[in-house]
Amino acid sequence: MPRVERRDVAAQGGSVLCEVAGTGSPLVLTHDGLLHRETWDAQFTSLADAHRIVRWDRRGYGLSARPTAQYSSVDDLVCVIESAAEGSSVLIGSSYGSLISLHCALDRPDLVSALVLVGPIVSGLDFSEHLVSRGGLWSSDHAAPAAQIAYWSEIDRWLVAPQNSSARKRVAELLAANPQNLEPDVSLEQPPEPAALPRLGDIAVPTLIIVGEYDIPDVHAHAGALQAGIRGAQRLVLADSGHLPQLEVPDAFNRSVRDFFAKLPR
Repeated sequence: MPRVERRDVAAQGGSVLCEVAGTGSPLVLTHDGLLHRETWDAQFTSLADAHRIVRWDRRGYGLSARPTAQYSSVDDLVCVIESAAEGSSVLIGSSYGSLISLHCALDRPDLVSALVLVGPIVSGLDFSEHLVSRGGLWSSDHAAPAAQIAYWSEIDRWLVAPQNSSARKRVAELLAANPQNLEPDVSLEQPPEPAALPRLGDIAVPTLIIVGEYDIPDVHAHAGALQAGIRGAQRLVLADSGHLPQLEVPDAFNRSVRDFFAKLPR
C-alpha cells in the first residue's frame, strides 16, 4: 500500500477532503452520485505505482462536510487539481463524476491532459422515464436509509450487475458506513453551465469512454453521444459489469486504463 497523504482542500465557501498517493504523471479520480472516494480503492492502490493519484469526496459525501454555502463541483475539482495534483492531469470520472470532469475539461483545458469517462452522462441530454424510475423498480418505499441501501445493493439491476455479489456487498458496506451519501444536500450546488452536449467538439484531449455491459440503456446512449461528439474518442464496453466497472471488474478496468495511458503522448 503506498503512503497516503490526506488533506483538506479549500474551495468556495468550504473545503473538500482528498487523498494523494504515488509519484509520476497525475490522475484525479471523481466519484459518482451515490458512493464516494472509496469506490476507487482498486485504482488508488494499483495505479499509484506509476502516477501521482488523487481521489476526493464531493461535498456531503464520505469525509467532506455538507455544504453551507453555494458551490460548484466543477470549481471544487479545479481546486483539487491545482492544490493536490501538481500539474495537468488525466481526469477519471464515474457517472456524475464524469460530467464534472467533462465540464472541467471544457472550462479549464489547461488543467486536463486526458479524460476517462466511466458510466458517463452528459449535460444537455435528457434522461428517460426508464432511468428515473429505474425500470419501475424504484418507489417511495425505498426512501428510508436502510431501504435505500437494500435497494442499491440487492434490487437494482444496473448499478451493479446481478452476478457481481462481492461488489453488491461492498456497495452495502460503503453506504452503511456513509449514510450521508444517501441524502446529499444538492440545493446549494450550482449546476454546470452551459450544457456540454453542444460543446463536445471543443474537447481536444484523448478521451476513453468506459461502459459496463449491463449498465442502464440511458448511460449507453449518453456514451454514444460522447463518442460521436468528441473527436477521436474511444468507447469500450466491459463485460460482466454494470454502472461501476471500477468496483465490479477492477482488473479488467485497470488493464484498460493502463492500455489507454500507454498510448498517450509523452
